[in-house]
Amino acid sequence: MGNYREFRQQTRQKRRKRALRRLLAFLLAALAVLGLAWVITWAIERIGGGGSGAPSGPAASEGQTGLVGSVLAPLPMQVEQGGTAWQSVGPVRQTGGYTVVSPGAAALTLPERGLVDNSYFADAVFLGDSVTEGLDTYANPVKGVAAVYGYRSAGPSAILNRTSLHNFATETDEIALDKIAERAPKRLYILLGANALARDGEAEENAFLAYYGQMLDLIRETLGEGVTIYVQAMTPVRPEYTQKAAGLYKERILRVNDQLARLADEKNCPFVDLYSVLADENGDLREDYSADGLHMNAAGYSAWVNYLAAHTVYSASNPYLAGSPYYKS
Repeated sequence: MGNYREFRQQTRQKRRKRALRRLLAFLLAALAVLGLAWVITWAIERIGGGGSGAPSGPAASEGQTGLVGSVLAPLPMQVEQGGTAWQSVGPVRQTGGYTVVSPGAAALTLPERGLVDNSYFADAVFLGDSVTEGLDTYANPVKGVAAVYGYRSAGPSAILNRTSLHNFATETDEIALDKIAERAPKRLYILLGANALARDGEAEENAFLAYYGQMLDLIRETLGEGVTIYVQAMTPVRPEYTQKAAGLYKERILRVNDQLARLADEKNCPFVDLYSVLADENGDLREDYSADGLHMNAAGYSAWVNYLAAHTVYSASNPYLAGSPYYKS
């Protein structure tokens, strides 16, 4: 019986000793972790310039040690000098003043690609208002070669709505889209805007562009995918002409041309920048090209057509002039 009691006492003592050893080991481990955390924090402050006597600014991050900034990651509970806790880190808001700019006429215009002869325009139709009508009035390379359908006071809404328009060349009233479809052209050149934008106003401008886009869709549906539809930039005017048509001023025409270039790109139509070739250094219609401030004379229409002859969609069948890029004998 005595041996049994001694055995139990010895067993209890062993258990207490094991528990004590475990407690001591746990305490030592906790102290070690806390000590390591303190050492890391101290090191971060010293290396990052936060400790007393440590240099600050660029010299501190690019000193003799060659270190750039802190080489140790901050502890999860640590707040950096900027005051941002690790839990709140996210996308950085841009502080600069940025404006997203869509490409305009200069970026989207068809580049110069060789030079074609006049036979290129034998399968072409020019559709527009009285500005286009002048191609069939004044001497120029396409007169008598291309079909010209210029309708005074016409705009894209009249083409879209199949309005009967008067053709002063034939003295007949006709539906423009029907006449164009009869010609079955390989290429169509469109220039509209002088009448639709004669009045100033945002509503007129928005309506013009909306009708223009729908008109391009209808023309594509009518003529098929095989026709190249060239969207031509609105031409410049002389400053004095703005007194007759308040909506036709330089800044507005340039803005509309940028929008037309984007619309043409959206509809997969090449855009040709007539404005740049017909404008003077001030952005107005060249005086030596002007007939009345809006319409051009023979020199202006010739410059127009010569520009088109150098800006065509490439095709191996194009009649490129000898010595011109892409020419094949």
